[in-house]
Amino acid sequence: MASALSALRGASQHGTSSSVVISGPAGIGKTALLAEICEHATRMKIRVGRSKCDPIEQIWPGAPVIAALRSGQDPLTTAEQYEQIARVISEPLLLADRIACRLEDLAAVHPLLVAIDDLQWADRVSRFLLRSLLSRLAGLPVVWMFASRDDPIGIDLAGHDIIRREYLQLAPLTTQDLAAMARDRLGRVPDERTRRYLDATGGNPFLATQVIDSLARSAAGGEPGTAAGEFTTAMARQLADLPSSARELVELVAAAGRRLPVRDAFALMPSLCSCDGRDGLAGAVGSGLITVSADALAFRHDLVRETVYALLAGNRARQLHARLAEYHLSVLGEPLVAASHARAAATTGDLASALILVSAAETLASTSAEDAGELAALAFGMVLPAQPEWLEVSRRCLSVLCRAQHAAQAITVADQILARVDDVNLAAQVETEAARALWLSGRVHDLASRIEKTLCSSDLDALVTVRLRAAYALARTRTLPGEPAAREAAGAVEQARDSGDREALTLAVQAAGEAARNQGRHQVALRHFRELRTLTGAPYLAEEITALQFVDRYDHAQALLDQARASCATTEALLPGIACAQMWQDFNLGRLDDADAGARTLIELARQLGTSLHLLDAITIRTAVALLRGETEIAAAQLRLADTLTDTDDAICNPGITVMRGWLAASRGDLPAARDTLRPVLQGAEQGRSYWPLWPCWNGLFFQIGAAAGDDTFTASCLDVAEANAAGNPGVASFEGVALNLRGLGKQDLDILAQALQVLDRSPRPVLRAVGAESYGRALLAVGRRSEALAQLDRAWDEYHHMGARAFRSDVQRAMRQAGARRTKWSTAAAAQAAGWASLTEAERRVATLISEGHTNKSAASALGVSINTVGTHLRAVFAKLGVQSRVQLANRLASYTSVDSL
Repeated sequence: MASALSALRGASQHGTSSSVVISGPAGIGKTALLAEICEHATRMKIRVGRSKCDPIEQIWPGAPVIAALRSGQDPLTTAEQYEQIARVISEPLLLADRIACRLEDLAAVHPLLVAIDDLQWADRVSRFLLRSLLSRLAGLPVVWMFASRDDPIGIDLAGHDIIRREYLQLAPLTTQDLAAMARDRLGRVPDERTRRYLDATGGNPFLATQVIDSLARSAAGGEPGTAAGEFTTAMARQLADLPSSARELVELVAAAGRRLPVRDAFALMPSLCSCDGRDGLAGAVGSGLITVSADALAFRHDLVRETVYALLAGNRARQLHARLAEYHLSVLGEPLVAASHARAAATTGDLASALILVSAAETLASTSAEDAGELAALAFGMVLPAQPEWLEVSRRCLSVLCRAQHAAQAITVADQILARVDDVNLAAQVETEAARALWLSGRVHDLASRIEKTLCSSDLDALVTVRLRAAYALARTRTLPGEPAAREAAGAVEQARDSGDREALTLAVQAAGEAARNQGRHQVALRHFRELRTLTGAPYLAEEITALQFVDRYDHAQALLDQARASCATTEALLPGIACAQMWQDFNLGRLDDADAGARTLIELARQLGTSLHLLDAITIRTAVALLRGETEIAAAQLRLADTLTDTDDAICNPGITVMRGWLAASRGDLPAARDTLRPVLQGAEQGRSYWPLWPCWNGLFFQIGAAAGDDTFTASCLDVAEANAAGNPGVASFEGVALNLRGLGKQDLDILAQALQVLDRSPRPVLRAVGAESYGRALLAVGRRSEALAQLDRAWDEYHHMGARAFRSDVQRAMRQAGARRTKWSTAAAAQAAGWASLTEAERRVATLISEGHTNKSAASALGVSINTVGTHLRAVFAKLGVQSRVQLANRLASYTSVDSL
């Protein structure tokens, strides 16, 4: 209790954030303690939002977090605000943003307490929301109180180091405590027999109370029968003694798993309307097992409900759940709650439950992909092929599994359908639907081979054939060399246009864009991706942004990114792609802190949405940032993580991971291993199968490793790729400059290197400007032109330093030192403090300044053109480095720096 009160005082008096986790077994007193803490907070003028999780709502996304906003006599949101928040319940990322904005506004005026009980039953979306909110509201006067039976509770608080954390494990009552309870309630010192029963409770306060109350009621001093080992027996006896209508009502409330409104109980049990039924209600309440409060029925304690539920026979429990599922679906219109009951009632061949489950899966597909996939898979397994509805239900399950990107299960369902379908056109439609799951999971060889077999049929409808050829062309962009893949995609586009089929044209245009990008024809790719966006709306906006980045149009790319973030039409499906494009934007423009923060955000999005589509890109960025900083062990840890996250085809597994492995080997001095690792990726670029080496910086990296390994053939291949892409993208400084740079390095030609420097100076990418200056500077040193060389190396050092690329900066500094140069800025950089303002990066300083001026995370993100999560990541780093715990303390600390020159 003391730690909880300390947290409340910290929020009220100092504006600090904190979290308190109360854990312990059922009946230990967690709920009572949480209630007392909330009462204390109210007396301290702290606004309180309180809710609890229950097992039946585990499928209802975000329910306990949302419920906390409208609890109590002084809810945290108005009815109108609550409605606006609930409107985006199907999109957790937007939901988190709206809740955070409301809580930020409140915390600017009042300290807050958000208390959630029984967190062991929290659904996936609620856990995601809490992780997001803990991060987003760090430094604001918000106290989080969680009660859970589990330890740990499943909410990952790691990484929120600026939030003070307290863990309160409630221990069983001691023998002395139990004796004192008995003395207070019985009015006498407990005798040996009473102590024996109390010891059997294991120190559980709830069970001890049952024992003591039983003894108090036992006039003859008989066996109380409510010790821990006999609690279930006592509940069974009490149930058996109830009239049948009362017993049925108690069992119904137990199966409901939550508070059951009296009106719903009467609807579910029409017999309650009779005289005997009303006696049943009175008998159920009179038994003390359930209570009536706010026109709803509930058990007096969760432990009682769980015990009663455990006593239900399997068939009886399934009957009750089936009745509840039908009622929630047909009467209350709550498909997600209905699905929870349908899942508990499900048996093989149960069509009604299967239909409820697949309907809920369709509802959840864009909200919680993991839950949707589980429900769809369960629904598919419940319906028997002999049932007439099997095909329809199976196709609906397949659609959900494809949308949720559960590729393996989707293919299993597709294969089961195909095994029982004789209509070749229906089979082809199934293959077309499965194609998207195979593509997103990287299983392009499976995709191609399956479509090849389907296309062999001579009875296919023309429209189905066009769709299949479009999907086939998409797969071939990863398996064919560039020119043949481009020809196949062009043919698919022509056929799709002639057919007038939008779905076929979408697949074909995507194939054409992918083929052009693999070939390094980025202007052509940009045209295709723009057409793709006109066909589909916004879903392919990220591809268009990436194409703009390839041709050095970063200002235009940023304009689209800003518009996407500001647009109310931005949907859940778009957000990971937009986040990925922003991450690459930051990385390419040398904003390594922002890129790393964006990568962390993208990994969190992947966890919530159940998709690995952009996950490997995020790991690539985190690895690249670590290697630029010289943090090889962090880079190695990221690559180990990648090993556990993909089952894509080895031949086309994200080339970025392979590039990072080669770079890591080079950083550790194993040049032959680095070259051999990179060779397949380079060969893929030569054949137009992969665009990774076509990013200018990677091509230069390949060349440097090949040159250091003394492999002239390897470096010649790098130069060929660079020159081909410069020719394919005329006027793009990054491509043309890198081609000149590699040519000059290969020939050791100062004039070509000088020309490369001039071209790269026009590139918006600082790392390429630095490479141009470094290459020219080293070449000048080699011919004895020391003064000119040092001027160029100084430029390179400054670019690397501004980016935070400490490993590259050290290499340049070493070359300058060997040439006899010394610079004051070197010692200044080396002496950067581990704490204090000087330790903050440029990105962290910008965030710190805005937050100290009163900006919220959202308004700071808008001002800086980054994501809200990126601001949160930087803010946590700022708090840690400056040793502050609240935004008020941050403002005061920055004010104290105003007289310091470094500020």
